[in-house]
Order: sequence, then C-alpha cells, then structure tokens
Amino acid sequence: MIALTSRAAAGAYEDARAYLAQRLPRNVAKHVPTTRPDLLFLGIGLLLTCCVGPPASAPEKAQQTPGWTYDAENARDILETCATCHGRNGEGGKDGAYPRLAGFDERYIVRQLRAFQTRERVNIPMFPYATERELPPEDARDVARLLSQIELRTEMPSPKADMSALERLLAAQAVFRVPRVDGDVERGAEIYEAECSDCHGEEGWGEDDVPPLAGQHTNYLRRQIRYFRSGERINDDMDGVLDGLDENDLEDLFAYLASRDD
Repeated sequence: MIALTSRAAAGAYEDARAYLAQRLPRNVAKHVPTTRPDLLFLGIGLLLTCCVGPPASAPEKAQQTPGWTYDAENARDILETCATCHGRNGEGGKDGAYPRLAGFDERYIVRQLRAFQTRERVNIPMFPYATERELPPEDARDVARLLSQIELRTEMPSPKADMSALERLLAAQAVFRVPRVDGDVERGAEIYEAECSDCHGEEGWGEDDVPPLAGQHTNYLRRQIRYFRSGERINDDMDGVLDGLDENDLEDLFAYLASRDD
C-alpha cells in the first residue's frame, strides 16, 4: 500500500472526507477514517463522492408505481448485476457477506431497497446501485418479483431424474444449504418459538412480508443482530427482542435455524 505524501493528494482526501461527512448520515460518516490517509481510503472517498447523492425525498414512491406491469426480461437483466454479490440464483455469497434473497417476499425486498435509497438503512456497497437513477421503482419491483419466485433446492437432483445435462447443471447451481452450527438445536427451537416465531413464522421461513431466518447465511444473521444491538440498523419491531439473549442463546438459535433446511 502506497502512503499519500503529496499535499495535493492529502488535500483531495480531506475535501472528499469533509464532503462525505456533510452528505452521509451520522452512522455512516463516523466510519470515514480520520487518520493519515492512504490511496485506498482516497479511492473510497472519491468513489462515494461520485456515487452518493442526497436521500430521496418521497419514501412512499417506491411502493406506488402506477401502471407498473411486471417485466420478466428486465428483471433478469437487473439480476445479472445483483448476481455479482448475491449469486445468480439469489443465494447470497462469500459465506454470508452478501445475504440470500431468493424466495423472499417481494414487498420486503422493495422496502429494503427503498431503505437503502433513503439512507434509512446503511450499506456502503449498495450506495452506487440503490439510487433512483440506477434502480427506479419499476426496476426495484421487477427484480423483487423475480427473486421472490426463485426456489432454491436443498438437495442435488437424483441421478435417476429424467433431465438433460444442462437442466441438471442448472439445478445443481440452485442447490443451497446452510452449514450446520455448533449449538443445542432443541434449546434453539425453544428460544425461536419464544422470541421469533410470532413474526418470522412457525419454523423460520418468514410470514407475509417478514423475511425468513431459516435458509439464511448464519454469518449474515450474526452481523444483523450486531447491527440491531448497536443501533446501526433500526427496526421498531426488534426493540427489546434481543435484550435477554446472550451469546450462547444466539448460537443455539443459529443452530436451530441452520437445521431447518435439512
């Protein structure tokens, strides 16, 4: 890594950092580094300077798309961009660095995309994509509809199945199972029933527009719980839910959720 030594480069960094501090929500701006910059941080600052616009002004607009008709071809084109991180079948990637989206209720997906646009939910990698210019309401609804229709297999197709080689390959690519987690599955089931089932469904597969927890990457769930607890991610329905759970409780809960797609 090359250290910045020129006054011009350092000055450009400071200008970018000051700009970001003014334009981004406080919970994002606080992560902008204040120590002596290097080229990596300068690149991040300048990238965000180009990509981040002001929050959208009409939170309800994404839900109101008069005359919208689902465009499957457009949805597939958009998913090609999403697939870089979230997988070609919406299965997520990098061991939970990017969450599974396949099978989620389309209303939930649209709502989260809108939250990224308005900066209500902060995720820096999403900033260049979740803008009204890059992803207008009609596009958001198209890709959300497509993702909601994707069913991921939990097992490889039978060798005896009457399938062509291409069909078998595509089916194999749509197989996704959450790895087992060390923990007490039975105790995790009790915790889930007491703390989570009212909203997320009887066995964790979601209910209405509340997302599933079963079938989701465990590392992603760990990270979101950390964000809820720190206040980096806000959801009124989660207030107080996690207060009585320690790390052992959470690992048992994750062990139960990971067992749901067995």
